[in-house]
Amino acid sequence: MLKTGKGVLALIMSAVFAFGYAFPAGAEVTLEDILKRVEALEAENTALKAEVGALKGAQVSQAAEVADVKAKTLSVAAAAAPAAPLSAAGNFLKTKMDIELYGFVSGVAAWSDSDQGGTASMSNAPRENIAGVASDGQDINFTAQDTRLGLNFKAPDLEDGGKVSGKFEMDFAGGTASSTTSMSVYNPRLRLAYAQLDYAKWGVMAGQNWDFFAPLSVNLINAGVLYRAGNIGTRHPMVYVSNNWGEMLGGKFTSKFGAIDTDDTQQEESGVPVGAGYVGYETKVAGVATTLGVGGAYGRNVIAGATDADIWAVTAGLTLKFTDWLSLKTEGYNGAKLDDFQGGSATGVNGYKGVQSTGGFVELTLKPTKKVETNFGAGQDVTRDVQPSMSNSSVWDYNRTYYTNLKYSLSKDLLLGLEYQYFQTKYTDDVEGDANRLMSSLTLKF
Repeated sequence: MLKTGKGVLALIMSAVFAFGYAFPAGAEVTLEDILKRVEALEAENTALKAEVGALKGAQVSQAAEVADVKAKTLSVAAAAAPAAPLSAAGNFLKTKMDIELYGFVSGVAAWSDSDQGGTASMSNAPRENIAGVASDGQDINFTAQDTRLGLNFKAPDLEDGGKVSGKFEMDFAGGTASSTTSMSVYNPRLRLAYAQLDYAKWGVMAGQNWDFFAPLSVNLINAGVLYRAGNIGTRHPMVYVSNNWGEMLGGKFTSKFGAIDTDDTQQEESGVPVGAGYVGYETKVAGVATTLGVGGAYGRNVIAGATDADIWAVTAGLTLKFTDWLSLKTEGYNGAKLDDFQGGSATGVNGYKGVQSTGGFVELTLKPTKKVETNFGAGQDVTRDVQPSMSNSSVWDYNRTYYTNLKYSLSKDLLLGLEYQYFQTKYTDDVEGDANRLMSSLTLKF
């Protein structure tokens, strides 16, 4: 704008001088004549500015039209072009929700100095003789059946703010089926499958999930964990309502209440599910992160189509996190007819009553570095009030175990594991058994 003003002024001054020289020699030039010429030039200059402005406006309008045409052309081309592939972190399936694939491929080798039978997880209750096999019979097993595959689902939020999610998880520990060759084929097994709706203060879950009234579990390589050796709770079809009660008494309270189907025909024939509940409390004690929990379950079991036996359990758990590298957890239980929850004897019933059992475990975990984790623990299951008629190979007086393991991360995705476990069992028919078990694993996580 400044440059334009200077140009106009220069043009006027030049015209003034030019007019002075343009008049004939000797002619009288007055100031009035010069001013008239200047006014005429200013009028011409104003007209020229208007024409230039009109031309610029036309150019801008034409450029806008060209840009609009280009945008429409690009839009049509983008619609016609094939969709670009999603990134690795995106949804690789064509659904309306976010799906996360997870799991691991695991190879396990196990050796035992006592005939514990079965797969690489073997039995958690050794016996001096199994179908006439001597107690010093040794087992060695290699397997990949604990390989796991899972999907996490996250659906769009509800209009009222509800969070919708779900999970599906499977492994290949569903037993073996003989193939047409000498090989055995591992059958897929459903582990988890549930849908969940959560709000800030409450939520609901339905499907197959972990038994929520005894939620703690041990960090073992052995896929049999401490089943029937002090750690009850497995996976069942269920429904429960969860609540976050907020801050009370210096900590945070949560709860879950619902119903469980044990998949036991005798329990299902009772006509009612197993009712269960759990209350958790998180706080700090002397600067140590502490979680306390109490739970329970109750149901009925039909024996011989006529008589009912009680299914019941009371549980209590404690977790202490001293530092990022040192923690301790323990859980105990007392109840009856707990075989469907991996407690007590496999028979489960004692005449017309459920076999009563008491047990629990304790485990110390150390993580001295990001690559190393080691665990030390012990567990025990004890039965009582067993009738003499049940003094056989399926019921024990006690079954206990001690273990330690080392897990080393070769990389963030590749994990090497070594584990030692000792078992000691005394059955109600006075037969005993013990076993030393060594296990190793190589696991690739994804």
